[in-house]
Amino acid sequence: MKRFLQASLIGLLTFSFALLVMPAAAVAQQPTNDQSTLTLKQVKERLKQNKQYLNKAKKMAKAGDAQGLNTALDNYDRNMAGLNTAISHGGIQGSPSQQQDAYNRVQSATQKHIDVLNGLLSKVPSQAVPHIQHAIDVSQTGQQTALSHLSQLHAQQQTMGQANRPSFGQAGGPDHSAGMGRAGETGGIGGNAGMAGGMGRMGGGPPVGGGRGR
Repeated sequence: MKRFLQASLIGLLTFSFALLVMPAAAVAQQPTNDQSTLTLKQVKERLKQNKQYLNKAKKMAKAGDAQGLNTALDNYDRNMAGLNTAISHGGIQGSPSQQQDAYNRVQSATQKHIDVLNGLLSKVPSQAVPHIQHAIDVSQTGQQTALSHLSQLHAQQQTMGQANRPSFGQAGGPDHSAGMGRAGETGGIGGNAGMAGGMGRMGGGPPVGGGRGR
């Protein structure tokens, strides 16, 4: 009986300890959803979602569903804000070409989204105008940020290209031109002079000598 109670007590303590440890382990195993960095694929997905949200907003505006319109615009604002956060912090992962592709896609897509939102301004009640205007502002922020990072990326690429490009004018120019000049003077002009002298000695010398002999 005493052993049974001891075993039961040990089992209860073990179970209680497991309950205390499990929540911490579960939290540690949860994947982090860090939206401060995005891949090119994630950028494409967000832009695709934004297009769907705006299509939903157009349908709700046409149907006169103010609540549905607000919901679609809220989803667009939240999704675009997350995209802007990642871009503003330089959080586009991947190679320079992938980053450039992402910035170009954001710039192009946001311009289309701004056009759609401007078209909605005349089709919604006045109380919905500020909400649409806010979505336009968020889109413009994303567009300007993408253009800024695109310019910085191009500048970096140009700087790297100039650093890796050999300086032909400074390193090879003078030596090659001098070498060519010397070769031309020695082989060309000198050679012609030598040939002329030789021809003079071969052709002119003997006739003069012969005349004196006679």
